[in-house]
Formats: sequence, C-alpha cells, structure tokens
Amino acid sequence: MINRAIISLALAGALSGACRNAGNDPVPPSLPGSYVYAGKGSTFTKPWEFSARLDLAPDRHYTLTLDKAIDGHRDSTETDVGTYTVSGDHIQLRENGHGPRNSQDMHKLQIKADSLIAEVGWTAEVFIKGVGAPNVVFVKRRG
Repeated sequence: MINRAIISLALAGALSGACRNAGNDPVPPSLPGSYVYAGKGSTFTKPWEFSARLDLAPDRHYTLTLDKAIDGHRDSTETDVGTYTVSGDHIQLRENGHGPRNSQDMHKLQIKADSLIAEVGWTAEVFIKGVGAPNVVFVKRRG
C-alpha cells in the first residue's frame, strides 16, 4: 500500500512537471528580433493595405504593431503586447491579461528559418484567399 502511494506521488510529480514545461522550451538565440508582414490588394473595388511588425524579446515578451488603410482611410496604429512560449518549431503568442485558455487571444506561428508562419484555421484561410491577401508570413528584419 505504501509503495503504491509513493509510485502514485512520483507519477503525479513527473506529470505536473511535464505539463509545466510543455510549450516552455528555451528561446533559440536566433529567434528574438523584429519580423514584418505586409499585404495589399483590392476587394470589391476598395483598395486595402495592411502592415504588421512583431518584435520578440529574449525575455519571452512581444509587441505586435498593426497599421491598416482601407479605401484610402488610414486607421490609427494598433498595438498588442504579451508573452510567448516556444514548443519545438512553434511559438505561441498570448495577449497580456488573458489566460492560456482563451484561444482567441492565443496565436500560433511556425518557426521556419528567418520566418514565422501564422497557423490559421480553415475559415480564416478562406477569407485570406478570398480577399487576395498573401499568407501571413512574418519575415525577420536584418540590421
């Protein structure tokens, strides 16, 4: 009976450690930096233009800045800040003030060399293709 309790406690400790470390890989030295995305086109004869800058800090914090103009009207710059985790070849961005359970405030990107590729659902993919926007790929800025 005591052996079973010790084994159960050891397993519980190991599992909680594994869950705690999930998505918490070390930040690769080449990952921090500034990444940019830009797209423009026209939908229903209305020209649009988007540009975004994602700044990843070595301390696992990020800042996302978005500028957009639709039909010649430029909106004010939007800024989002939060934290990110690394899991294998993916990073997950989580907006400040929102827990990890709120999936709308968590964004997953695949790390590919000097690019970060957004993983969007099929409905977003259809919308992106429908308006003629390029895939959401952030490219690292050099210099």
